[in-house]
Amino acid sequence: METSSVRRGLVTTGVAAIAVAGVIAGTAALTGKGGPAVADPQTVAVGAQAAPVATRPPATKKVPKASKFVFQNTRTEVGTLAPGREVSLGDHLFFATKGTQWAVISRVPGEPAYEPFGWRRTVGNANLGDGTSPGIQSSGAVHSSVFKNDRVSTVVYTRGQKAWYAKVYRLAGIPGWVESSARLTSDDVKPGTQASVFVYDANGRLLVRFGDAKGDPLAK
Repeated sequence: METSSVRRGLVTTGVAAIAVAGVIAGTAALTGKGGPAVADPQTVAVGAQAAPVATRPPATKKVPKASKFVFQNTRTEVGTLAPGREVSLGDHLFFATKGTQWAVISRVPGEPAYEPFGWRRTVGNANLGDGTSPGIQSSGAVHSSVFKNDRVSTVVYTRGQKAWYAKVYRLAGIPGWVESSARLTSDDVKPGTQASVFVYDANGRLLVRFGDAKGDPLAK
């Protein structure tokens, strides 16, 4: 009988010990003390906010390639040449119209005046071809073009990587036609380098070009 009582006491004590251990384990789970560490929900939230978040880099717009040309002068406003009048192109050269004809006239002091390219017709000229093609006439450093274009606002001449804004005149005596000219001077341009001409409207849109130059002098 005594032995049985002792055994019952041991069993009871064991059950109590297990119960106490369960309470301690539960307390440890809640407090984080005396048992395995359990993350606090608030700590997790703070840590999540502090962690860096991967983001995509902002989209970038493609930047147009800048012009390779270096301008040697500034742009001037388009003028109007009255019928039968003339205007100086520089280097003793003048431009004049007569009816629907035009000419570049050389007037060097002490020499008789003459027309290096003769008088050229713009109307009824079977040899003209496409009147909208600027073409280029050059006399020394002065380059000029006469062509049909009622939308032209800016004309640019180039040689090598140099560029010049042309002076542009609308020809009142030849409706729809314009004349442009520029004096191309540059010591660092290789001899024999040919000139080109680019024609633009008021919005900077390239309308036509003439010559071998590539690219766009007014590209941004």
